[in-house]
Amino acid sequence: MKEESFSLFTILRNAVCTILVFLVLLAAPTGWLYDFRAGTGAEQGQRPGVGVQRLQQQEDIETCFLNNTPVTVNDGELADCPLARLRDSEQAGIHTHHNGGVKRSVNVSEYIYADYPIPLLQRFIQGFVGGYYNRYHLLKLEDGSWLCVYFDDYLVLTGADHYPTGYIRHTTTEERRMLNQMTENYDVDPVYVLDMYRHGKVSWIFDTMLRLAACAVVAVMIWSIKTLLRRQKNNIK
Repeated sequence: MKEESFSLFTILRNAVCTILVFLVLLAAPTGWLYDFRAGTGAEQGQRPGVGVQRLQQQEDIETCFLNNTPVTVNDGELADCPLARLRDSEQAGIHTHHNGGVKRSVNVSEYIYADYPIPLLQRFIQGFVGGYYNRYHLLKLEDGSWLCVYFDDYLVLTGADHYPTGYIRHTTTEERRMLNQMTENYDVDPVYVLDMYRHGKVSWIFDTMLRLAACAVVAVMIWSIKTLLRRQKNNIK
């Protein structure tokens, strides 16, 4: 009976550890690490400096685009969009590796699409791979209209009193298709997006190595605690 209980405990422990590893590898937010040295100024992804305009109403969006004005937005209500994009665009494409002498290829898409309204399962999948993808959001402006924004997802978790500096740009085909669906429920212009993400700050290869290192540290800590408890148990006996 004890052996069976121990076996069940071992299986449960291993399952929990495996889930934690996948969460660290795929979903743990690391973007804040790369923003420590972003600095303050008018460059995309920096903390807003002097001269960075705060966008408050929809009628100013086109002017900011035409003048290439550095802007940010005040913290406001967010709505999830059914689209996510790779944090490192260099990761997109076909990746080939050999497993046991067998050549295998994996195609990594630059975008992850979801139905709208977003089903619970698809919402979970987007969040689960959040370590490599940033989701798009709509942000409510002071005049009651909405603006599509793109930034590092960790800002949603921390709560952004001040969003980074960004620039208004035209939407890509994928972004516009997504926003056209949402115009039925939101007063949003599907032509523009406020891009506040500092592109190029993340290398997916380095980021993966960082995540693996974090998993290794956690494994060592668990092993150390287990060893300590075992020694204490033996001393009691």
